[in-house]
Amino acid sequence: MIAEAILNKFHRAIELSGVCDLDKDKARGLLKGLKARAGVFDIDELIRRCDLLVEAASASVSYRIARQALDSGKDVLVMSTGGLLGREGLFALAEERRAKIYLPSGAVCGLDGLKSAMAGKVTRVVLTTKKPPRGLEGAPYIAKKGIDIKSIKNETVIFEGTAEEAVKAFPKNVNVSATLSMCGLGGMRTMIRVVTSPGYKSNTHEIEVEGDFGRLKAVTENVPSPNNPKTSYLAALSAIAMLKNITGHSAIGN
Repeated sequence: MIAEAILNKFHRAIELSGVCDLDKDKARGLLKGLKARAGVFDIDELIRRCDLLVEAASASVSYRIARQALDSGKDVLVMSTGGLLGREGLFALAEERRAKIYLPSGAVCGLDGLKSAMAGKVTRVVLTTKKPPRGLEGAPYIAKKGIDIKSIKNETVIFEGTAEEAVKAFPKNVNVSATLSMCGLGGMRTMIRVVTSPGYKSNTHEIEVEGDFGRLKAVTENVPSPNNPKTSYLAALSAIAMLKNITGHSAIGN
């Protein structure tokens, strides 16, 4: 979706320099399907060729990729924000290299309200993520606890803990918790609940924030990505919206 948007929506402002994937055949297939003239490169060559790198891999590699781009003085848009949580020194590196880190809002709404609230005092931030069982399959926490996800019959709380714990337990499922943490109280003070039920048909994120400003509650009911049920369609759209902000001449909201 992001590559397609670059080619179609932003072709006057952005040039697709290339793509990188462990599966080079998959990357070539993407470019062929889009009829793009860009090439398939390893990460070193891609960073050398670009001004802005868009990371859409996984939380297990997002920090390394982002650091490598920043070390080269290149801007980076990070979608797998779970890999950055607890490694906020990356922002200092960006300042040192005079580069920028962009973090899209992902699959949640309400970050603008939280950012505004953080100008005052915020006392509580809680994220409740609700996903169909299929969307949690393969998560390290599920395997570690020996949870038979297919045997769940009713609404069940799978996990409760801090955001730092959550991104390790569900590295492909709760990147929104990392983004929320870096926007607000940090990974140790942002609390996460993961709930599942066979009755769920969408990925839902509920944000609750309390502070001097009052109380904020934002609920986002997402359609799963057609290519990856572990993430939401809105996540890709948020990256496209971020590219629009980067290339535009005006902005609405904070």
